[in-house]
Amino acid sequence: MAAQKLNESAMIAHLRAGEVLLAPLMVREVMPAHKVRGGDSVDARLEVGIPGQMESYRLAVESKSRSTPEIVRSAIAQVKSVTVAGEWPMIQVPYLSPSQLDELERAGVSGVDLCGNGIIHIPGRLYISRSGQPNQYPDSRPLNNPYAGRSAMVGRMLLQRPQWKSLTELAAAIELAGAKLSLAQVSKAVQAMKEDLLVVKQSGSISLIDAGRLLDQLGSNWKKPGLQSREAVRIPSGTEWVGALSSDSTLKWAVAGESSATRYTMFSQGGPRMLAVSDAALAQKLLNAKREPVRSFADLDLIETTAPDFYFGSEIDDDGIHWASQVQTWLELQCGDARQQEAAQDLRGRILKDVRS
Repeated sequence: MAAQKLNESAMIAHLRAGEVLLAPLMVREVMPAHKVRGGDSVDARLEVGIPGQMESYRLAVESKSRSTPEIVRSAIAQVKSVTVAGEWPMIQVPYLSPSQLDELERAGVSGVDLCGNGIIHIPGRLYISRSGQPNQYPDSRPLNNPYAGRSAMVGRMLLQRPQWKSLTELAAAIELAGAKLSLAQVSKAVQAMKEDLLVVKQSGSISLIDAGRLLDQLGSNWKKPGLQSREAVRIPSGTEWVGALSSDSTLKWAVAGESSATRYTMFSQGGPRMLAVSDAALAQKLLNAKREPVRSFADLDLIETTAPDFYFGSEIDDDGIHWASQVQTWLELQCGDARQQEAAQDLRGRILKDVRS
């Protein structure tokens, strides 16, 4: 069954008398939804027990067809508010991650998914926990992945500035920083981050509330964009390379993150300075550069790419050098060798400190 075709009725249909709820717990009876105080209702009530034992337990079930952190947290609050004396609250969703199982335990709420994960906790009487089964129902979103590709620039802008008055203001800033996204694309990315409990929206404004988890999401989803070419070059002695590259407004360029690390953290990088350029042939012409077969003898290492990652939010110093942003530098370092990953840890702390300040 595809995740997008699930609904609450189909979810409840998985709960059938005589079948396992969470081994060794069995469903003994399924009762329909019922109204409780305030006119609210639960989706079903279950009578459950362990084969060979007389004791039964009644569970009030709130079912949701999606498993985003926002929906799971809402379901927890909802079922707790309508559970009556003599029964215990439980949620049912397509998939429960280890962190969501921990959240359920802290909240004192049971939960099961359709993949074999779950926790059943009847205080002082019963405790069953199962985890580790893969997600067979990947969540259906209007945006495939808000933490990868061009959509990731929304999160990166939120790390540069955590509060915005409107989507329009945020979209305009993203374009100014080097990536053009439609207002609809920005809206979908923000909505996805809201569902993941990374941002809150109130009266049109947007606020980042979990910078650390957002940064980690960007890091785990980042893959170095494809490069059109890479060329180590030497330039004539005395060449003002910054001015030469900046003399043509059609050329995008920035020092790559690996070579920008020394600007933000204690890190020494050997070899020539790496530059991302949108047009390597144009860059070589502006620099009057010659190809250098031995990379260690080169003055610059030109990486041709049009991906916005390398240029987005770049910082320009007093000498006109376009440095990769702190986030881009961290993204490159955190997937590098052991030394680079160690430097990435230091830089991560600096990024999060800047967000909080």
